[in-house]
Amino acid sequence: MPAEIRHMKWWGWGYEDVTFDDSNKPELWPYFERELKIGEIEWTRPVAFEDIDLPGQKRNEPFFGEIRGTIDEGQIAGDKKARLIHAAGKSFRDLWLLRHGIVKHAPDCVVFPESEEDIAAIVRAAHEHGVVLIPFGGGSNIVGCLDPRDRNGRMVISLDLCRMHRVLEVDQHSLTARIQPGVYGQHLEDQLAEHGVTLGHFPDSFLHSTLGGWVATRSAGMQSDRYGKIEDMVISLRMVTPSGTIVTRTVPKSSNGIDVRHLCIGSEGILGVITEIVVQVHRKPSHEDWYGWLFPDFESGVTAIHDCQRHDCMPTVTRLNDPKKTALSFAFKSPKSGFKASIAKGLKWYIGKVKGIDFSHCCLMVVKHEGDRESFRKMRRDVSAIYRKHDGVFLGAEPGRSFAKAKFDFPHLRDYVMDRNMMADVSETATTWSNLLPLYENSLADIECAILDTGVASWVGCHISHSYHTGASLYFTFGCLQQAGREIEQYLHVKKAAEDAFMKNGGTLSHHHAVGTEHLPWVEEDVSPTGLKAVQAVKDGLDPHGIMNPGKIIPPVETLKEWGLGEDAIKTVLDTDQ
Repeated sequence: MPAEIRHMKWWGWGYEDVTFDDSNKPELWPYFERELKIGEIEWTRPVAFEDIDLPGQKRNEPFFGEIRGTIDEGQIAGDKKARLIHAAGKSFRDLWLLRHGIVKHAPDCVVFPESEEDIAAIVRAAHEHGVVLIPFGGGSNIVGCLDPRDRNGRMVISLDLCRMHRVLEVDQHSLTARIQPGVYGQHLEDQLAEHGVTLGHFPDSFLHSTLGGWVATRSAGMQSDRYGKIEDMVISLRMVTPSGTIVTRTVPKSSNGIDVRHLCIGSEGILGVITEIVVQVHRKPSHEDWYGWLFPDFESGVTAIHDCQRHDCMPTVTRLNDPKKTALSFAFKSPKSGFKASIAKGLKWYIGKVKGIDFSHCCLMVVKHEGDRESFRKMRRDVSAIYRKHDGVFLGAEPGRSFAKAKFDFPHLRDYVMDRNMMADVSETATTWSNLLPLYENSLADIECAILDTGVASWVGCHISHSYHTGASLYFTFGCLQQAGREIEQYLHVKKAAEDAFMKNGGTLSHHHAVGTEHLPWVEEDVSPTGLKAVQAVKDGLDPHGIMNPGKIIPPVETLKEWGLGEDAIKTVLDTDQ
């Protein structure tokens, strides 16, 4: 099956011809106006492509001489558009700088390998001639994994894997699939569907991210409650490193010492280039549907999820919004008329008057059930009993189906708010059930205080979308009006407050967004100094010349200063009188 290879626009999320449309969401902007105390809109549109200047290009002729014969000219792009698209990911910092025409670093060219043999030749030549390689999937990363900087001033190549996009083999008996790394989510599922199977991995970035990127960053999809995170799906893989090719066996489990497979999963391109992945797949279910529930408060919803875990009774998707995220979800609703409006009005009366739920504290949960007819019905029945035990109110299928229809549109919202001079970002963590509510409450308070410190109104919300036997993730979203002239420092101040809160309250620095550069200051605290030494030792052993995606995962000496928020910057951003 041929793939339509389209890269996202250079300044925001999604394709050039796709934008977030609020015309059928009349409550959305009024909600932002109230919450963030917005007066007149201050528009901040992206600069024109023509007005962007890129840094000069380096060219390592011995490198190109060595790969000539393996890589043809049609696999190499050095034009401005290609370099700009591959100059950054989609973090707030990335996008703010791009939208303002500030591009301090860009790859010198982009190379499109078409096979493992191509990659091996490129890595071998880069290792010999001192060329930096940045593996590139869909460009959706939001924590700086694609930052093309090199401290040593070497030529930098973005290694775009989009031409390696095929499902090579499906083993129907073992239910495994052997797949190339550059395949985008939808194209992957389309190919698997021809064999009646699914991977079951659907992150918010699904339309614009790749299997290789998911593996390299230890991604999580919204159906993780049934299928697990990506590391639970990977059976074996191949990865080309400057020291040779790592190959792991396609077996269900082993006891062969340190799990080399897991050295590659989550390595973010700092060790090598993943060229092939064998994953477990599942038969496509015959029955599936989405539903909505409402809980009186966040704690009730959390307890309901935990109870389902304890009874081995988890839906395929469980997404619990806290009160702020619930209010935002309601603001997304399209207006109803006629019979549907009457039904909605009656349901609201029932929830408020009969069930006694306060709409300012309630929490919306979206769930998905799937399976064969019998298991689908049993799961729906058993989950419903648990939810009702914890005061959940069934809302029917409409809220769930509405979420399912728009589930991949939410990342577009960032462009919408940035156009209107608002800062919006996310930070996510994970912890145990016993620690989850304290971590939630303390982190929420710390993030909100950090925003207020900068002299503007705050909005902070959270949801749970991945849960496990021992705990769950907490996914925080925060936003506020930007401080003119201090936008980056403001963002970093709030981001630091979030990550500091996770560390001091028993969470991890990230549940599924990876480290990149945005999370560097907290790596050592998260994995321990000795754990970081182990990572460094693996890096030095496999990539002795440091050509593979330098500056990621392993923090520099003056981490916080190089991250961008030294003491002077902190003082500046907190000086709201300027």
